[in-house]
Amino acid sequence: MESTDRPNLLSLLRVGAAHVRVGRVFSIVLAGAALQIVTQVILANNLPKDEVGVISLLLGALPLLSTLSLLGQDTATVRFLSRDPERTYDAARHVRRVLAIVLPLGAALGLAGAGYYGLSGIVALAAVVLVVSQNALAVASAAQRARHRYELAMLGVWLPRIATAVLLIALLLASSISFRPVVLAIIAAFGATAIAFVARELVRSARGGTRVPTSVLRDGLFLFGLAVSFSVMTAMDKLVIGKMMSYADLAVYATIFAVMKGFDFIFYSVTHVLMPRVNAVVSIDLKRLNWSIAAVAAIVAAAYLSIGEEVIHRLYVGRYDQGAFLIAPFVLSGVMKLFYSVPSSIIGGRLTRTALKQFLWFNLAGMLVNIVLDIVLIALWGLLGAAVATAVAWALRLTGGYVILARHRKDLAAPPPGPAGEPPSTT
Repeated sequence: MESTDRPNLLSLLRVGAAHVRVGRVFSIVLAGAALQIVTQVILANNLPKDEVGVISLLLGALPLLSTLSLLGQDTATVRFLSRDPERTYDAARHVRRVLAIVLPLGAALGLAGAGYYGLSGIVALAAVVLVVSQNALAVASAAQRARHRYELAMLGVWLPRIATAVLLIALLLASSISFRPVVLAIIAAFGATAIAFVARELVRSARGGTRVPTSVLRDGLFLFGLAVSFSVMTAMDKLVIGKMMSYADLAVYATIFAVMKGFDFIFYSVTHVLMPRVNAVVSIDLKRLNWSIAAVAAIVAAAYLSIGEEVIHRLYVGRYDQGAFLIAPFVLSGVMKLFYSVPSSIIGGRLTRTALKQFLWFNLAGMLVNIVLDIVLIALWGLLGAAVATAVAWALRLTGGYVILARHRKDLAAPPPGPAGEPPSTT
């Protein structure tokens, strides 16, 4: 008996396969980010600073509140359903089951967040609607991503912010920009796009005869731990700077970091495609995959190191030139983050639950080390200490990922498991 024919990963690295799909996803991310900047500019130029601060708080807290209330179920959905190319499982029922868990949790956390910051009325309503909508879109997009519809899945993630920008432009043209209409526009953008996208997914999802096992929900808890450790690590340097240094120092650090977002955009685009993609191939050529990442990392790093200082100078008219020394350590972290996309995608998408548990412990350890290093190195070296601590933490996460891949290297050469972890189907 021979295993079901699947393409080798080498074929997915050619132009016309994975590179093109990553490029399309990256284009959607860039377009969404550009419209997000448009939103920020409209708000900053037309509302008082305190009202802009409230809206920024709503949008800024959203990723964390959504991550906490999703419990890793979006990623677990990708991990499981991408192993079911024959669509034998009832994906629509699974999506409904997950939504029944994460939507009430999202509403509760939205209310809790509003209460913590003393928000009430329409702003508290917005907090609830935004978290619930984001959770719904994350689950529906995960089901699309598992079916290798990467572009549509990423579009679903960005739809609310795209719709928000469009509605704010309409308000601007109608000379109706004020706090209440803006908040209502944001509520409408998130709510309407979530309803439309989720309804489409529920209509089109596979309705196979086999129910998705509850073990998928348990896998989500391990993936939840990974997501939380990732979120904490990416925010910890700024939180500690805000406590130990001045807000002016934090402004310098955050402003330079914002310019370095190119690494983040590429990382999210690569992992978005690669995690479900590893279940569509017979074997994984890790060396070839790493060379592909190295090529991209070299180009982006060279660009930042050669023109990053000039870009900062021109963007901010010299106001943040004193932070240019952070470019080099940020580039180091960015390069490691791009390489981290390889083990995180393979372990999260394809390897066994044992590997997933090991990866979680490595990441939790890295998170704790990051917190300690931030406190110690910021006290010693200021902003440079924060950047160095972040780079060391990424090195630990990356090392842990490749150690686990080495331990499970036999699995890389074997055909991917079936949805429930069983050997692949045969013909």
